[in-house]
Formats: sequence, structure tokens, C-alpha cells
Amino acid sequence: MGFSLIPKEQKFFDMFIKQAVNVHHAAKYFNELVTTGHFNEDTVAKMHRLEQEGDILAHEVNDALNKTFITPFDREDIFALSNNLDNVIDAIDAITKRMGLYKLTEPDVHMKQFAVAIEQACCALHDAVTHLHNTKSRTRIFDYCREINRLENVGDQLRETAISELFEKTTDPIRIIKWKEMYESAESTMDTIDHTSKSIQSVLVKQG
Repeated sequence: MGFSLIPKEQKFFDMFIKQAVNVHHAAKYFNELVTTGHFNEDTVAKMHRLEQEGDILAHEVNDALNKTFITPFDREDIFALSNNLDNVIDAIDAITKRMGLYKLTEPDVHMKQFAVAIEQACCALHDAVTHLHNTKSRTRIFDYCREINRLENVGDQLRETAISELFEKTTDPIRIIKWKEMYESAESTMDTIDHTSKSIQSVLVKQG
């Protein structure tokens, strides 16, 4: 198939929205798993299917880039945003797998707070992406991104509090190792979401 000489801007925005919806679904599912503690082979596999769908969606964006002559904004920024959205769902899938591997079926209050923050941040990310096609929504998009940054700061504090209490109240070294990794992975996931929101802000700044 040859190059498209007609700028089909909407198709990229539609693809981003599909990615963001998938990311939000993964975050909601992760929160559900943390709430119920149902980390098992079936639930981990279901999350991985969402991650695989994310890979497919990211590949579709790359394929579209290769077939489109005129793009709505810089090709590098399109690639970066798509890749960053994929990184978010990769991070959620990775922590889900690890929870299942470590058989952590009784998440504590800190992990539950992390799960809520991750879902809220992914919801704001979805909202920001949904409005990206509308140049009149710049202020609203920046508001969503600021909310993501606020939640990322919450994640930083959650990690510090959780790890502090872990060392203070837990004597089992294996349990300490497992949960410290989980808290750090959850906070890293928040960082990944925030990094994705910054790639959105970069697009808006370049567009002026």
C-alpha cells in the first residue's frame, strides 16, 4: 500500500484514544484485583491479554506512520506518545504478573491506595488524549496533565510511607523484599503515566 497524500489527522487521534481506553481498562482491572486480592493464573492472563492488545494498537500507529505522508503533528511526537501509552500498560501488566508470582493475595492499604491513584491517573490520561484533537481544549488538557502530576507526587509519598512502615513493622525478610519491590514498581508506574502526560504537553507546546 502506498503513501497517503491526504492528511488524515483524525485517524491518529482515534488510534491514541483506543490506546488510552485500553490503558484505562487495565488500570481499572488492576484496582479490582488489588481490592479483591485475586491474583492468580486466570486474572494475570487476562491482564496480559490487555497488554497484548496494547502492543497491537501501538504497532498499528507505527504502520500508519509509515503509510502517511502528512501527519497532524511531528512524526517523532506521534511515535513517542504511542510508545509511552504502551509503556504504561506494560508497567501495569508487569506489576500484575509479579503480584501473582509472589502470591500476594492480601494487598495492604498502601497498595490499595496505589491502585486507586494509578486508576485515577490513567483516567485523567484517557481524558487528556480524548481531547487532544481539539485545539480549543488546550486548557482542559493541561488541567488533566496537572492532575496526573499531582497523583505522581502522591505516589512518591505513598512509596516513602509504605516502605518506611514495611521496615518498621515487618520482620520477615522475604516479605520485606517482595513488598518493597511492589511499592517501587507501583511508584514507577505512576512515573510512567506522568512521563506520558508530559509527551502530550510537549505536543501542545509545539503546536503553539
